[in-house]
Amino acid sequence: MQKDKRFWIGLGLLNLGLVAMFGLLMRSKILFSIPFLDYRNLLSAHSHFAFSGWVGLVLIVVLIYDVMSPKLAEKKRYQGVLWGLEISSLGMAFTFPFTGYNAVSIFFSSAYILVTYVFGWLFFKDLRQQPPLHPVVRWLSIGAVVSLLLSAIGPLGLSYILFTKSGNSLLYRDSVYTFLHFQYNGFFTLSVFAVFFSRWIRKGFSLPPAAKRFSLLLLASVFPALFLALLWHNQLIFYVLAAIGCLCILASVIYFLPEFKKSAASNIIDQPLAKVFWTASFVSFALKMLLTIGTIYPPLGHAVYGARPVIIGFLHLVFLAFVSFFIFSVFLEEGYFHRHKKIVAFPFYLFGTGVLANESLLMIQGLEILFKTNSNVYNWLLWGAAILLFIGALSLAATFHFIKTSKKTETRFATSV
Repeated sequence: MQKDKRFWIGLGLLNLGLVAMFGLLMRSKILFSIPFLDYRNLLSAHSHFAFSGWVGLVLIVVLIYDVMSPKLAEKKRYQGVLWGLEISSLGMAFTFPFTGYNAVSIFFSSAYILVTYVFGWLFFKDLRQQPPLHPVVRWLSIGAVVSLLLSAIGPLGLSYILFTKSGNSLLYRDSVYTFLHFQYNGFFTLSVFAVFFSRWIRKGFSLPPAAKRFSLLLLASVFPALFLALLWHNQLIFYVLAAIGCLCILASVIYFLPEFKKSAASNIIDQPLAKVFWTASFVSFALKMLLTIGTIYPPLGHAVYGARPVIIGFLHLVFLAFVSFFIFSVFLEEGYFHRHKKIVAFPFYLFGTGVLANESLLMIQGLEILFKTNSNVYNWLLWGAAILLFIGALSLAATFHFIKTSKKTETRFATSV
């Protein structure tokens, strides 16, 4: 049966609830004795499903439905891809918590990677068959999908370590950070701007020249900026490439800020709450880019990569405050949370408060660790933030499905009358 965009968005929100549940269980495990749960296994489930079941699934959905032409987006093969992503993601969600890395969980992880390669092949093939896209949208979309495919290098490296029982800690760190870089700075970031500029054009606005320069610099930064996360090798060429990446990032931010101000003042985003989340998303993007540049300074880079709360805070800044908030702005703008011509806003405020609390606490905790003044009270406060995120995620999913069901009922009633 052919499923529409609304179905996949609803499924993504249910997945977000499961991601938040894993996060809450991890925070609970730190504070309480839960002998039947292993923290490392929960972490694997949380991270894998967050990437695949929430952000990965939803970004691929919006790339298919918002960037591709409607005729191509409705093809059954894309439905097969989306089902493949969902099933393999759920496989990871229900195996990692109980078994960790074993043959079954690795099978589902490998299946997910294979499905993304099928998606990439279909996407590149269909890009040539559809009406010409604006060059900026085309470049960003291609860059996003290429980054998604390149991120598989990380899991392949981890699989090699697992099967050979290698103790190579550098290869382990390289594999993890290569995966994170191509996901966060490649696939996530480029997808967000591909969708944003595509929606900008569809609303009848023309893209200014600065948008083209920003996009080119953003694309140019992806490969060299990878070496910012690999500076522990102490190779001169790595520092040179990292510096080039920083220059591209800095230049892209310079072009981004005036365009951000201009678009904020326009009607590209009409719905007020959508504009709030969109603004928070792009402020988080600018902060992410500036923090990335800062890591080229060795003392700061070593301190950041050595402080776990700072790393977690940065990852959540991108995952929640940048990408998820942008996704929420798209949902709100498209009217998925309208009921009787009003926005059901409470779930967004609840989840947004959880994100703000989580980020603030992680950053403060990270600074305290750096200055050797860390307190255990942060674990309790972060547990409270995790509860907010979990309840907020459940509220978002429940509200979405309640409104969807109500609209179907109202339509049937109107038809019968």
